[in-house]
Amino acid sequence: MKFKRLSKLLVVVLAASIPGVVATAPSSAIGTTTWTSPQWNKILKEAKGQTVNWYMWGGSTVINDYVNDVIGGEAAKFGVKLNQVKLNATADAVNKVLGEKQAGNLTKGSVDMIWINGENFLTGKQAKIWDCGWSTKLPNAKYVDWTSPAINLDFGLPVDGCEAPWARATAALVYDSAKISASAVKSSQTFVDWVKKNPGQYTYPAPPDFNGSMTVRRLFYHANGGYSNFLGAYDAAKFTPGMAKAATFLNDLKPSLWRKGATYPANIGDLEKLYANGEISAYFNYGALASFTNVDKGLFPKSTRVTAFKEGMIGNISYVTIPFNSPNKAGAQVIANIMQSPAAQLKMQADGVIGSPAIVMSKTPLSAQYRALPIHPSSTSPATLARNANPELTSAWLKAIDAGWIKDVQQK
Repeated sequence: MKFKRLSKLLVVVLAASIPGVVATAPSSAIGTTTWTSPQWNKILKEAKGQTVNWYMWGGSTVINDYVNDVIGGEAAKFGVKLNQVKLNATADAVNKVLGEKQAGNLTKGSVDMIWINGENFLTGKQAKIWDCGWSTKLPNAKYVDWTSPAINLDFGLPVDGCEAPWARATAALVYDSAKISASAVKSSQTFVDWVKKNPGQYTYPAPPDFNGSMTVRRLFYHANGGYSNFLGAYDAAKFTPGMAKAATFLNDLKPSLWRKGATYPANIGDLEKLYANGEISAYFNYGALASFTNVDKGLFPKSTRVTAFKEGMIGNISYVTIPFNSPNKAGAQVIANIMQSPAAQLKMQADGVIGSPAIVMSKTPLSAQYRALPIHPSSTSPATLARNANPELTSAWLKAIDAGWIKDVQQK
């Protein structure tokens, strides 16, 4: 009850004050050069009356509500309308922009902003379809540590001012503690041992689904004794034996999966339904810290817990990018700036929206409030997830591992 009372109080306070432009803390603290007030006021004036079509994965009710009610509500105060366009796959939005460029539509694109990272950002950057040079100049960029490689590199690719970070995703294991002991989830090996002793109780989405790809990469690391051999530029000489080890491991694990690996869930939404129905007892999720929201709704058992293996879990940053042919770039920048405001970041954590450590909390006066957020019994601390964090590989590695899984595991 203590958690619920504190959360409700915090939500009420934050809902009343989520600034779109925060003017404290010198930008020089992290070396970011923001727009001057006259420059930003010009953007605000241009943005007024614009409708921003934000193309994004729409499989989470909690995220959708936050985007539309909180971010959309703040944008409306600046005369900007946020129109969420829900996607099953981010590549659909990227392909739409690519198609418009090929058709000669250079100024009146239908996509104004995309929730993106990794492979899809690389695809767009290679095709030169992103508007660049704006993300480090947002007024609230002063709160983002742009000196950190975790932020200025997206899956190893320089951001170059072409996208703005808004959330941090740190993977974790969600499990039912009434069925799985804490000792069984201490490490990847103890968990694999449990899966084999309890067939049918675990599975993962099929790559290239976002969470499915992450799970396969995490198991790829495990099969190869770690990730250090795969950092840096893609190396086929290292990939081939590494994928062979991973495929052997995953095919050995397949009979112990839900439905013996004959089929895989399509996405995280399907995976959560299997867990909610009791068909599986554990799954990996980038937004695991937000699992408490499903517990409080009565969808997940109260015995739900979240943990990270002692050798660490994979994490990355979620960004928004603006296509080169968006006619509403100013409005998109206003929305991106709102998303980076400390109060919006704090509310996102309090409500369990993304459920991972905020991107700006170490740089603001609200950092103490962030650290003081109560931890739900069915969640865990950001510090737990941050320990021994595993890096994301470059996009070339991701594509190779996904293709290797499809060829050597799914199709076997």
